[in-house]
Amino acid sequence: MREARWNPPAGAGRPVHIQIFHHPGHAWNPDRMVRGVRASLDYFTNELGPHPHGQMRLIEYPGTGVSLHGAPVNIWYKEEFSLFRPDEDPRRIDFPFAVTAHEVAHQWWGNQLEPASVEGGPLLTESLSWYSAFGVVEKTYGPEHLRRLLGMMREMYLSPRARAGVPLLRATDTFLAYRKGPFAMHALREYVGEARVNAALRSLLRKHSATTPPLPTSLDLYRELRAVTPDSLHYLLADLFEANTYWELATKRATAEPTASGTWRVTLDVHARKVVVDTAGTETEVPMNDLVQIGVFAPARDGAPGAPLYLRMHRIRPGPQRITVAVPRQPALAGIDPRHLLIDVTPDDNVGQVKRAVPGPGS
Repeated sequence: MREARWNPPAGAGRPVHIQIFHHPGHAWNPDRMVRGVRASLDYFTNELGPHPHGQMRLIEYPGTGVSLHGAPVNIWYKEEFSLFRPDEDPRRIDFPFAVTAHEVAHQWWGNQLEPASVEGGPLLTESLSWYSAFGVVEKTYGPEHLRRLLGMMREMYLSPRARAGVPLLRATDTFLAYRKGPFAMHALREYVGEARVNAALRSLLRKHSATTPPLPTSLDLYRELRAVTPDSLHYLLADLFEANTYWELATKRATAEPTASGTWRVTLDVHARKVVVDTAGTETEVPMNDLVQIGVFAPARDGAPGAPLYLRMHRIRPGPQRITVAVPRQPALAGIDPRHLLIDVTPDDNVGQVKRAVPGPGS
């Protein structure tokens, strides 16, 4: 058993006694899990409210698989979870830390707030727990580490998968709860801001507890999110939660040329389309006049992605269109929705190499 203690800020609840019970031969992650519990309690207490208990235990038990379960106070994890070695992961992702944060988040989502047993319930438990865990990862390791974690989780979209399905507000299956839901919450955060989204979640927790009926549904969450979302972005909220919406975004060509002032003019030819897919798989193209991020990036250095030279929202219409922006130095990559905020099942064509523009006759 590994023991530790977490002390809350003044007036933010009581100290928490942390215990990690593990097989003696599985001793390389308990310290990492303690860090995950402490970082999670720091972040969740600040963003969501006090932790109601004085203990937090993670308990290993035998069995194949890496499943975990977060009940009040006790979090059980199968022994395969103990075998992760993030220091040897070529993707450089601290997955045990992130999963620990997800399970600690269940002390709020699923324990303090228990949803009604109706469609959309998993959005209030698994989706919100992963969304909250993203905040812990970013706060502890920085946005680049979160980008790598999201990239790993997004790989599920690259497997052959039918786009037919219900909107997130009616989600019940694992894929929607553990992947599409967290990505929708993350996208909304990037569009409207973390402070607004977390204010909506605090309001949801204040109005609904696991002991006071009526139990909340996904519609209660949606009302809170809508209240903090500017009117100009209500269309996005509807696309993310009310409809089963997919975007098809691609960069067909990106060129750059130096200007007399020392900057670089970057021209992107992009293509966009938005569809809604029903439960039978029928795709319907819908009008699009959406804010979509356009990004231009410097060359990579020391194995890390290039720094953003330009990262702003543009109004994007359906079909082909050309976008021209100016950046301070020569770029290497450019594209549409480069951080993959919108659900696109073919994300690899969003960003492409920037080629040097060839001067035309008389240039």
